[in-house]
Amino acid sequence: LPCTTTKSPECQKPFLNASVGVEHGAKPYLHGKLLGWAMDGFKIFSYQDVGGAAPVVDQCGGHFGPIDTGEVEYHYHSRTITPYHLACQGPSLGRCAETQKGTNFCHPGCGADICVQPGTDETK
Repeated sequence: LPCTTTKSPECQKPFLNASVGVEHGAKPYLHGKLLGWAMDGFKIFSYQDVGGAAPVVDQCGGHFGPIDTGEVEYHYHSRTITPYHLACQGPSLGRCAETQKGTNFCHPGCGADICVQPGTDETK
């Protein structure tokens, strides 16, 4: 993981100039646009995935897959249902419910501990 605590300098880097790189104007059949960064340092993108497909996400709302640059990395997607953004810090490894204190906002998940978007090039 890119950082171990939200107080570490590595975790704070994305927030130093938070508006840099955030994009507007999503287009059909392209990967969703960057909305921001989660406290764990992973990117949050708008809903659609490459080719306009629905993202296949883990219980936290993230997955490994290509982003708009073509690189494969773990990232989150906003959702069309609650929770609209991440439910926990991922990858969930099937343990999202353990992070919930009295309320469960976990996504149904993909049925595996780690989710990879279908069609992802395994060599990247």
